[in-house]
Amino acid sequence: MHNKKIKFLPLLFFLLAVYYTLPFLLKLDFLGGRDWDLFTTIAAVPVGSLLEYGQFPFWNPYLGGGNILFHHPEVLVLSPFMLLYLIFGAVVGLKLQVLICYFLGFWGSYKLFQELGISAFGSVLSVIIYYGSVYFALHFAEGHMPFTHFCFLPWFIYFLLRSTQNRKNILYAAFSLMLMILGNGAAVPFLYTVTFAGLYFLFDAVEKKQFNRLINFCIATILGVFFSAVKFLPMVIYLWQNKWKGNPGESVPFSGLSSVFFGWNQSIYANNFTNQFWNWHEYGAYLSPLAIGLILFLLWKHLKIHIIWVLLLLVFLSLGMGDYGTLSPWTILTHFPGYSSIRCSGRFFQFVLLASAVLTGFGFDMLREKLVSKNLFLKNCSYLLALLIISTNLVLVFPIMSEGFKEKVPDIQRSPIFRQVVDEKPQAYKNYLANKGSLVTPWLSAYHPSRGLVDAQNNVAPEYILNGQATIEKRLYAQNEISYKLRAKTSGEILFGMGYDIGWSSNSENQPYSTNDLLTMTFPKGDSEILLTYQTPYFYTGLLISLLSLCGALFLFRKYS
Repeated sequence: MHNKKIKFLPLLFFLLAVYYTLPFLLKLDFLGGRDWDLFTTIAAVPVGSLLEYGQFPFWNPYLGGGNILFHHPEVLVLSPFMLLYLIFGAVVGLKLQVLICYFLGFWGSYKLFQELGISAFGSVLSVIIYYGSVYFALHFAEGHMPFTHFCFLPWFIYFLLRSTQNRKNILYAAFSLMLMILGNGAAVPFLYTVTFAGLYFLFDAVEKKQFNRLINFCIATILGVFFSAVKFLPMVIYLWQNKWKGNPGESVPFSGLSSVFFGWNQSIYANNFTNQFWNWHEYGAYLSPLAIGLILFLLWKHLKIHIIWVLLLLVFLSLGMGDYGTLSPWTILTHFPGYSSIRCSGRFFQFVLLASAVLTGFGFDMLREKLVSKNLFLKNCSYLLALLIISTNLVLVFPIMSEGFKEKVPDIQRSPIFRQVVDEKPQAYKNYLANKGSLVTPWLSAYHPSRGLVDAQNNVAPEYILNGQATIEKRLYAQNEISYKLRAKTSGEILFGMGYDIGWSSNSENQPYSTNDLLTMTFPKGDSEILLTYQTPYFYTGLLISLLSLCGALFLFRKYS
């Protein structure tokens, strides 16, 4: 019976993932609004770099006047999900990514809850409360592709819980973290996962006075970073050099918590409390009052046993409320490196749901055991209660997931000549299809303002001669490369309409430099050819670290298997 259950559950979770993503799957060839435009573009650019130009995707000329690509924390290149983009294209591939990540999130959450000791049915209930919540549906409907990589969080914790039984599970946990970092999840999912898991294993170590799991957590985190060093190393160096400004002063009022957790108006377009700073996808985290009832019933009897999850719930509820005073956890946390760049305090509400899901699962199990000795009708009432909680979430998420897609992908002819443009509103993916770079975009590398050569009438120039006299004979943009032929009467300087970041080099002794954050070169008198190439700094150093650490891990894995 156990084996049949194991075989059946993955199918159940896949069907559940299909239900959640059905509004996406029914509109496979539709463009999404809001942040879908952004993430569709940054999924398409690496594919174009590989297939159209035959270049590894180091640079993105299509957003904000040119920006980093490979080592941006929200760009996916060396990940299995890249195959979806290559095979199906960015528009369809992203929707399939959400489907697969829902499946992985459901299945991993179930295995985590089972490992914690919750019954099979109670674990399914907990899965719906956590990964089946409106929290994730709101972020996916908004187009937040990095949040799909939270699907690896339950697997990470699950393998660490089992690491004291078999140390190979430390490697499995590290691989989970590696997949998160190499995907879209190197920023928010990675930071939040390590924060939550670290706090959980710290509380666990203090309570049990056993530090094995906490030590294994540290080892797995370090290994996960080393395995993904090809991206993590250049990313961290870039973030250190280019600070991403956070938003430490934001807060969620106490009066707004009822809308966050119990309100039925869970839409990406909702405005549910006064002075709501972000759109509702940064706040919504519906939790059924029936689940609260099960939690209170559990804690009335067994508060001490489940104190860790109560503490985690309270800590992350407090963090989610943001800045409500100088001693608020959010205010303190945003003073630390890495956390100083975070914004949207409501993103911490995910872990309120996770802690609540665990407590609800245990609460359901305790209620069922109490009613088993009574009669069959009362026992079935406990299942009915659980089904009401599940059905509420299922009803709420479907309209949310239906909000994102309004327009089919237009038939746009791609120009052979690349140019930057200024639009009235963001339309980055349409511009990409036409081989245009978008200077108006919500994602300006997240660290730079948009960079370009724009006049008062919003005309964009591809270059500008700063000094000297020269004629442009030929120009060509090819993703990571910019090539020019000049005929110069005198030597001088040329300013390109492309953003400058460390990593640009030229084919001559004179190397490019920055002028007002734009790519600049000197040129000699006479005919000359300029070839500028961008390569992610520290890429090969990180690649070497990744390969050596993976080889070492596989050697140890085979040795102790």
